[in-house]
Amino acid sequence: DSKDTGYNKPFFSYFIIIVCTICLIVSIALNGWKVQPLNENPMIGPSAEVLVRMGAKYTPNIVYDGEWYRIFTAMFLHAGVIHWMMNMLAIYFLGPAIEQSHGFFATVLIFTLAGIGGNLLSAIFLAKSISVGASGGIFGLIGACLADIISNWGLLFSECVDDDDDYGDEKKNRRSACQNINILLWLAFDIFINIVIGLTPLIDNFTHLGGMFFGFLCGLSTMKRVSHEFFGMEKHWLLRLRTFLVRFVGVIFTVVCILTAASTLASLGNGEIYTCWGCAYISCAPFPFWVE
Repeated sequence: DSKDTGYNKPFFSYFIIIVCTICLIVSIALNGWKVQPLNENPMIGPSAEVLVRMGAKYTPNIVYDGEWYRIFTAMFLHAGVIHWMMNMLAIYFLGPAIEQSHGFFATVLIFTLAGIGGNLLSAIFLAKSISVGASGGIFGLIGACLADIISNWGLLFSECVDDDDDYGDEKKNRRSACQNINILLWLAFDIFINIVIGLTPLIDNFTHLGGMFFGFLCGLSTMKRVSHEFFGMEKHWLLRLRTFLVRFVGVIFTVVCILTAASTLASLGNGEIYTCWGCAYISCAPFPFWVE
């Protein structure tokens, strides 16, 4: 109960939901309080022109006009009501769980760096596409969860952790294993759904997968570890050294990758923006699907 009181409330998750909701309302208002036809925007939302005016990710504006703020502002815009609803539900369920377990600053760092990193990759590989959404940051939180699970894998299915004579060792171990497996299945399902959504206009999978990559790296460094000693399990000094190196490398590698991506994107301004062959197939599908 203490997690839901005082300063441990998920303020950042609430902040993201409020800002994204305001931005959606403003975008529809700028679109004349109407939405575009489904064959233009299947997410039930404004036109691409309105989203660009509000700060959508669009590479030509970034590299030619110096509008680098689009890498950040695109995280708070959404293609439409469906896109907004899916992302806000993900933040509502995932954000508070991470924020209350691992802290406000860790959650802000993971969400922000993953969102920026994902948008940078999108701007490089889908240079002529317009995209918006908090999905990069959300996938960053998912990536951080995966990092947390991998880092504590030995504890999740350990009999020492689940040992409890009051409930019966075998029954409790089986129940705990099922709960952990359900979490993994939920994360896999959420990733699949968002990748499918990433095939629609104004949303792209490079932001999704890039965000998950950067979130995973950040998670290795920022997510709190469960101590083996807490459960009476000794940890070899080599394992301690490996844990330290992984956390250190996670931070450094995240910063290096983001700086490299930003430098690569900036270099596109020295010449003509190219189109990555085959990249569109990863992030775009015809809609409606039954129309050639």
